[in-house]
Amino acid sequence: MRIHGATPEWMAQLKKEGYDHIELQKLIAFRIHGVSPEFIDKIESLGYKHPEPDQLISMRIHGVTPEFISNLKSRGMKDLTIDQLVSLRIHGID
Repeated sequence: MRIHGATPEWMAQLKKEGYDHIELQKLIAFRIHGVSPEFIDKIESLGYKHPEPDQLISMRIHGVTPEFISNLKSRGMKDLTIDQLVSLRIHGID
């Protein structure tokens, strides 16, 4: 955990976001792939309330950013699930 920067302070921030019972391996994956409290806040502000840890990791791996989601919404592609967003990114649809 130390190597990847999973500090007690960072874990306290995740706890405030409601992610306080996550497996150790997923916490490490959060750090490796850049799932931060700020990323979670931005995703939630776009209407995706409390995504599952695996969904957040998948979003980061495949480049589903808040900007990507906002761009799709501005083009009329609303109410997409996280799995649909990831699938669009995987297939190069933006």
